[in-house]
Amino acid sequence: MEELRSEGYRPLFVYDEAIGNAFGDLVSDKEGVCALGVMAELATSVYGKEGRDLVGHMRGLYERYGEFVSDNGYYFCYDKSATARIFDRMRNGGTYVTHVAGYEVTSIRDLREPAYDSSTPDKRPILLTSKSSPMITTGFKNGCTMQFRGSGTEPKFKYYIEMRGKVGVDGESVSRDLADMCDAVLEELLWPEKNGLVRP
Repeated sequence: MEELRSEGYRPLFVYDEAIGNAFGDLVSDKEGVCALGVMAELATSVYGKEGRDLVGHMRGLYERYGEFVSDNGYYFCYDKSATARIFDRMRNGGTYVTHVAGYEVTSIRDLREPAYDSSTPDKRPILLTSKSSPMITTGFKNGCTMQFRGSGTEPKFKYYIEMRGKVGVDGESVSRDLADMCDAVLEELLWPEKNGLVRP
């Protein structure tokens, strides 16, 4: 966060799906104590001003914006060249996919230099890019977003997949749709068996 501040940014919220959250500029790290404080503040506000509990507040958000579900995971990947092969195949020489397993792709963001982002006017990512840490994010017409990266510390190929359901569609239905999509897309994009990827 200090690096971002030195570049003129003011980080308001930083998170890692597995480790924690950082709020505001009081503590420059992801940790649970600040997250607990912000959650308590939210609970007090919701209960005091709206007369609801956090579960009721969350239901209200789902009714307004739709259910959000995720499927984050990884494969063990003991062959480092497999990660490079997967990303090279996804890049397809700069001609990124338009459909995967029958699902229409609406955006691609590739953060490895020379980098690419189909959603920006100049096709350059707004996010930081890297020469050594490949990460590709694929957006789909049905509201699903899939992010892929190799682990820098473990023999793993990781994926982070989330979907926003349509307003009025229950969470179980959105979860089923996402599960079906995950199986098909992971198989088509990653070729797990051919690349020696192993489920935990």
